[in-house]
Amino acid sequence: MNIALYIARRYLFSSKSKNAVNSITAISVLGVAIGTLALVVVLSVFNGFETLIKSMYQEVNSDFEVRSTVAKNFAFSTDEHERLKSLSSWRMIAQSYEEKVLIQHSEKEQIALLKGISAWPEDAVLPIENHLFKGSSFRAYPEGYWAIIGQSLAYTLAVSVEGIQDVLKVFVPNQKARVGQFSENTFIEQQFLVSGVFSVQSEYDASYIISDLNTVQSFLDKPNQLTSLAFYVDNTSDLDLVQAKLVDFFGAEFEVQNRFQQQEFLYKVLQTEKWAIFFILSFILLIATFTIVASVVMIVLEKRKDISSLWAMGTPVLTIQKIFFYEGLLITLFGGVLGLVLGVTLSLAQQHYGFIRLGSQGAFIVNAYPVEVHLQDVVLILGTVVGIGMLITIIPVKLLKNKFIQDS
Repeated sequence: MNIALYIARRYLFSSKSKNAVNSITAISVLGVAIGTLALVVVLSVFNGFETLIKSMYQEVNSDFEVRSTVAKNFAFSTDEHERLKSLSSWRMIAQSYEEKVLIQHSEKEQIALLKGISAWPEDAVLPIENHLFKGSSFRAYPEGYWAIIGQSLAYTLAVSVEGIQDVLKVFVPNQKARVGQFSENTFIEQQFLVSGVFSVQSEYDASYIISDLNTVQSFLDKPNQLTSLAFYVDNTSDLDLVQAKLVDFFGAEFEVQNRFQQQEFLYKVLQTEKWAIFFILSFILLIATFTIVASVVMIVLEKRKDISSLWAMGTPVLTIQKIFFYEGLLITLFGGVLGLVLGVTLSLAQQHYGFIRLGSQGAFIVNAYPVEVHLQDVVLILGTVVGIGMLITIIPVKLLKNKFIQDS
């Protein structure tokens, strides 16, 4: 039996002779519990928002994207495409050409990105087509210059769906025009009709107009040229192995990026914000746990006779120190576990029932605060609470040796 732990447990749960000791101990437990509760809830909310933001970008980002590192565009032959098909189990391979253009509608103008897409297999549904909330895909119109447009861009230009009278004029610099001479041939112009409007993510919605690849290549005079290739794998594929195969296939002149690498800055910002908040709340928790020092000191003062008796009976100094070290640790554990239980319960309730709403005013992507409880976060928080408790409890334990045992 661990005598020091047994005595510490008796001291904690036995009735104290002084009400002040009870009050300070309760305050210590409550302070640790509230700090732990805040850590669990805030990190869970960050997890929820992180998953929400990632899901928004995953709709426009492929599993892998390949771009040239030496030029804006590159040639891609039919033979190369056939060899790529057998490289892995693909759900879809999308070829794209992207160019910055000027769009004009009535008296309104806007710089945007014109993107041409061609998918294999041909009957595969483009991810962006799942987010059409008005009209239909440009692929429903095999003839003519049809395109789908982002909601924000459509609002800025005030265009309508399938409005033949509302023609989008798309301009791009004519690379064959003579430098330094401005004429009617300086820009190439093409008229597009809007077949549908999509809404997936605010930045994307405000930037893109999407059409058929052959249509865009013809307009830009870039036959057989691509700016990127997008790959979508099935759920059974080993992503690291697939990326290694793609790197080997394309060579050093191409860059193969997975989902994380395509939005690396965004993901790093999300992680930085999460850990910044974690350390701030941990520091607040550290301040809150200083009440443990007062609680242990008060118990030491109350148990001076017991300390003298234990010392007189030949109890080692280390054992006496352990009694009150365990006392502080038990207070920390009791408060930490209480905070964890309350925090996880509150977070899971919000995650499943969403009773804390974002508000009735305005248009939100979700109606309630997104929350996700991660087991690794719970373990980390518990370890942090215990670590802080151990660090803080050392202070009264050192005081015990210097002021009470040596004077006995």
